[in-house]
Amino acid sequence: MPNPSDPYTTADTKTKRVYELLRERIFKGRYAAGSRLPSTRDIASELGVSRALVVEVYEQLIAEGYSEGRQGSGTYVLDLGSSRSFQDRLTTSDDAPAGIMSTEFAETRFNGIDFRPSFPALEHIPYKKWKEITLSVYDNVHSSVFGYEEDPAGNWLLRTNICRYLLRVKGIQCSPSQVVVTAGATQAIALLCRLLLKQGDTVAIEDPTANFIHSIFASTGADIVPVPVDDHGLCVDDLPVHSQPKCVFVTPSHQFPFGSILSIGRRIQLLDYARQTGSYIIEDDYDSEFRYAGMPVHALRELDAERVVYVGTFSKNLFPSLRLGYMVVPQEILKPLLHLKRMTDMQCPSLSQITLARFMADGHLERHIARMKRIYGKRRNRLISALTEAFGSGVTISGDAAGLHLIAKLSGHKFDSRTAAQVEEQNIKIYPAERYTITKGKYEESLIMGFGNVTETQIAEGIKTIAELI
Repeated sequence: MPNPSDPYTTADTKTKRVYELLRERIFKGRYAAGSRLPSTRDIASELGVSRALVVEVYEQLIAEGYSEGRQGSGTYVLDLGSSRSFQDRLTTSDDAPAGIMSTEFAETRFNGIDFRPSFPALEHIPYKKWKEITLSVYDNVHSSVFGYEEDPAGNWLLRTNICRYLLRVKGIQCSPSQVVVTAGATQAIALLCRLLLKQGDTVAIEDPTANFIHSIFASTGADIVPVPVDDHGLCVDDLPVHSQPKCVFVTPSHQFPFGSILSIGRRIQLLDYARQTGSYIIEDDYDSEFRYAGMPVHALRELDAERVVYVGTFSKNLFPSLRLGYMVVPQEILKPLLHLKRMTDMQCPSLSQITLARFMADGHLERHIARMKRIYGKRRNRLISALTEAFGSGVTISGDAAGLHLIAKLSGHKFDSRTAAQVEEQNIKIYPAERYTITKGKYEESLIMGFGNVTETQIAEGIKTIAELI
């Protein structure tokens, strides 16, 4: 007979989700061995649940040996030894928000008004042209393509077209031999982490950042140094000086989620720091093609091809389920990275790569991006006007010069998981900025608001409802 207190069998699915979330954080190193767990009050506030529920989950973690209670001191994580086999089973969505939703995302698809940041318009996918090229590929491809790809770096034609695209759009000069095709930016960053980091190493990452980025770096057991950002991007002066990080993670062309551009002065300073410390810079350029004033910002890698690994994706400018991204890799680490790629998955799907290569070669990708810039520009403008109409001088908008989201700071309003849950009851999803922070408490009045996959009508309706609720 099921034990009603067991989170695996209880009818209270919320208890189970909180339990699984905290256990995941322990496995992935967010709560390191020997560290004190946050107070039950803090966890309850973060997740929007009762304190009694969190107390029950803490008791379960103690009972199962994940943690121990110390009288008068709190609850501490125990050393679990080698937990890599468990880490490998725990996966996180590309943009899974912190909190209960990170264990919930796979259960259902949300069909309401979703202000999810950095997410493309699915209804405008160039489906007919993609289908046409796909059928042509299947009709004309040689039978050998259905076997294994000899080169784990990916299809040569696709890598050639990526080089041409990067030169035209981002000012990056590279050869196809330096390009490695991956299963999205997620795999690219995960491979780089496995290559460059081990337990006890140091890595510096932007704070705030995407949740999945933090999870990938935490899974290595490396010590994470959160580095703040401001209106000029990563605060390079705050990089560690007493330890030498193996790598530094940045989004210099359009910081996620705050939208700032890393200034040229700081770019030079960051590259000097990388040379002095021997660090590699992982440059994640996820959506900067969608710039609404002026030309796209050139890549950091343009200034130093030996210390910067450039990571790109087709999830934003085409569609996420394509699961194709790429990285431009310095020669020094190319061979071991390719070995790791082969040992990880052999190769990315060949037919999808060939289809994408032809799609790019025929100019369809750049035409699609140009079309979507117009659509996203209108949605961006509608969101700005809706926020201004609803909140007047009480809203400050920033980070809207590029990409598929902006930041709305609403003075006097605090946004947390509880607020997000209340808004979701009205079939609207919002994303408090605090979800993406490592150091908490700086951005409680801010929302990260995506406009990519919401229509102008939905934007107006959603902002009106949010204004009425808060």
